[in-house]
Amino acid sequence: MKKTTFHFCLVVVCLLYGTGSGFAETMYVTDRLYLSIRKGPSLEEPSLAIITSDTRVEVTETEGKWAKIALEDGKKGWVMQRYLVKDPPKSRIIEQLKGQIEDKNIGLERTRDENASLRAEIEELKNQIIQQNARIEMSTKENTLKRLKEIYGTGIVALLVGLLLGLILGYLVKRQKRARY
Repeated sequence: MKKTTFHFCLVVVCLLYGTGSGFAETMYVTDRLYLSIRKGPSLEEPSLAIITSDTRVEVTETEGKWAKIALEDGKKGWVMQRYLVKDPPKSRIIEQLKGQIEDKNIGLERTRDENASLRAEIEELKNQIIQQNARIEMSTKENTLKRLKEIYGTGIVALLVGLLLGLILGYLVKRQKRARY
């Protein structure tokens, strides 16, 4: 009986241990800081307002570990200097980078559109070149045919003129020979 109880307890412990790890979830530590603006440079001074991380402030005076600040809305007070940094907050840098990425994406899309337009224009110009080459070839053939006709025509005229002159000269020579006899 002791063995059965021991085994039962062992099974229950294993089940509880196994189910406990199944409920674990991943979480992160927040980087959001809530900072009290105080009436004077001390923790004993009353809080005038609370500002959060990434709030832009102007430091107008410093005293020890404290800095007197002015907010964009005109509120003034004291905060501990260790919570102030000169570098822009990471969230603003991220937003700027997101804006730059968006601008690049817009530029990329414009470039793609321009590229597609240029490709269409290139195709149109290729078609025009093909048509011009066909016209040039046709014109060349027509000019060649015209020249051949002119050459053959000139040759035929020269042949006919030669034959005619030959006949005329032959006739005249025969006539002179008859007249001598």
